[in-house]
Amino acid sequence: MDSDSMKRILGGGGISVLGTLATVLTLYDVYQDFVLQGSPLLLTVLESALPLLLNLALIAAGLVIVTDESLRVGFITHTTKWTLLGALSLLTIVGWVYYFQVIQDDIEPLVLFTHVVSMGAVAGFAVGVYDGQRRERAEQLTAEHDKILALFENSTDCIAEVGFVEGRPIVREVNPSFVDVFGFDRSEIIDRSLDETIIPEPETERAAALTERAGRSEQFEVQDVVRQTADGEYRVVRLQVVPLSSMSSNADAYAVYTDVTSEHRYEQRITALHESTRELVTIGSIEGVASATVAAVEEILDLSFISVHLYDDDAGKLRPAAYSSDIAGLIGEPPSFAPGEAIAWDVFETGTARYVEDVHADPEAYNGSSPVRSELILPLQGYGVLLIGAQTPSAFDETDFSLAKILAANVETAMERAEREARLEQQNDQLETFTSVVSHDLKNPLGVATGYLGLAREGDEEAFDRVENALERMDGLIENLLTLARQGESIDEVRPVALRTVAERAWNNTTTANATLQIQTDAVLEADADRLQQLFENLFTNAVEHGGDDVTVRVSSTDSGFVVEDDGPGIPESEREAVLAHGYTTHQDGTGFGLAIVNEVANGHGWSVRVDASESGGAGFVFETST
Repeated sequence: MDSDSMKRILGGGGISVLGTLATVLTLYDVYQDFVLQGSPLLLTVLESALPLLLNLALIAAGLVIVTDESLRVGFITHTTKWTLLGALSLLTIVGWVYYFQVIQDDIEPLVLFTHVVSMGAVAGFAVGVYDGQRRERAEQLTAEHDKILALFENSTDCIAEVGFVEGRPIVREVNPSFVDVFGFDRSEIIDRSLDETIIPEPETERAAALTERAGRSEQFEVQDVVRQTADGEYRVVRLQVVPLSSMSSNADAYAVYTDVTSEHRYEQRITALHESTRELVTIGSIEGVASATVAAVEEILDLSFISVHLYDDDAGKLRPAAYSSDIAGLIGEPPSFAPGEAIAWDVFETGTARYVEDVHADPEAYNGSSPVRSELILPLQGYGVLLIGAQTPSAFDETDFSLAKILAANVETAMERAEREARLEQQNDQLETFTSVVSHDLKNPLGVATGYLGLAREGDEEAFDRVENALERMDGLIENLLTLARQGESIDEVRPVALRTVAERAWNNTTTANATLQIQTDAVLEADADRLQQLFENLFTNAVEHGGDDVTVRVSSTDSGFVVEDDGPGIPESEREAVLAHGYTTHQDGTGFGLAIVNEVANGHGWSVRVDASESGGAGFVFETST
């Protein structure tokens, strides 16, 4: 027998025994009055009826306390205490008065009655004060209960009232948020174990430890607890356990679950985005970064309709560089965007991200009837744009937009690094070229100069001429080398220059013997005049060296640029790509840098150059400066 059952039996039994003792004394008084003293039966019954009923009520109350297990132990203890204290108080006062009347041999019923009345009045006053305080406290508890109930019902947190039965957390009540988040009907979870309802298998051991703590009336909070909904979905929650001590409640604790699934997933995505950045920056090309970006959006953001458009400087458009298979299946190859004909171009130009909630309702949309109904468009500063679409309007929320912006910023960083590494690789190639020239090409004329200088010292006057030629050869190599290094840099500032003026100035600065220059253009280009002049000087020198002293060189315009051609022997088709490389030459005294410098100047302007044949069969260099 446990302690609660023992307290119930002792308390209820004590009250019943008191009632029984009083009943026996009352019945004895009836016997004495009626049988021994001969008092009228009616008066005797009327005299003892009320005390007898009260005594029987005490007996019944004691039996109820013993048998009714729903009564809380605290209530039983307080009731028994006040009953016995009340009886003892009345007995003490009546016994005190009666004792002194017996000593005086003067029984005075009036005095005894007066004391009993006074004692009843004092008892009534005490009970009245107690009842008033109890009612006031009850009203406060009711107000607090109403507030707690309102909080319980209206809280956005999921709350379950639980009572512990043999160590199991039995659900007594749940609030509406609990029903909404976990998907259970109240009837499906009330009177069931919380641990057996929403705890997924991997969390069983951890949940058992938490239940044990809650059963010891501990108050605590635990972060990142995983719980399972009615349809099997896992939710990440923050658990707070609040023990209850009110005797008016049949629950032992509140289990409060704050759903942090969205925040948890956001943090996971942020971490994945930063990890993807580390992967993106290892990719050596801008096009490779674009392809990896599409994969990252699919894997990390769990979105499907994606494309990366990069700016094509030659075409002056945003062209698709990479796109997902889903977008290809939906619309085929994504279109290119020219200036002013799409929202994507505006985003590229302004550098401001856009969320188009309904493509069909936006007048700036490229295709007002596109199956892509909503779209995130993120600028990749200077490189292009990232487009993420969906087939329903308003498909994205602020979290999607925020994460997409973070990814776009990471992609920009990766593309900048790829571009920087490409420039570094180009510079390294130039350095290798410089090293080759210094270690090989300069070594030959230096050796010649050194050898003939020895002969000159021995009196050979002609040796000085050989030394001078070797030094001039070295000077030319060094000058071309420095020019090549400078031409490899990008062109930052350009201005309108007349093609005719620059070509004439270059011709005048070139040793051309009896060669002839024909200029058939009045075109004006956006260019760096000094570097453009260097381009012409190298082309003119190449024409004279390979076409002879009387070669004719012609400069003319094309629809997309200009061409420089001569009537010399031309360049074999198999060698046309090679002639633009560093160090390529077919001339005994050539450095192999002249046409390489031409190519570098063109690239620095963002132009392209190809080697072709002129109308007369000579060499032709065709420059594409615009589309």
